[in-house]
Amino acid sequence: MKAMDVSVEIHCETCGSANYSLPDGHGDESPIRCNDCGAPQGTIGELKAALVEQVFDHSAEALRRDLERLLAARL
Repeated sequence: MKAMDVSVEIHCETCGSANYSLPDGHGDESPIRCNDCGAPQGTIGELKAALVEQVFDHSAEALRRDLERLLAARL
């Protein structure tokens, strides 16, 4: 299985910043806030779920491109 690097950046829905810190404790229910505007960004658990979804979406897109490239090479 080929390893894949995935870069994901989560932006604040209020100000657009990607500047936030994980709270102490790192429990899934711990809240995350934007460091720039203070807007709530959900919880650690919600962040984990969003990251997993983005990784799966990225992986599916990469697999689709690989399949298209292989099919084109066969023609």
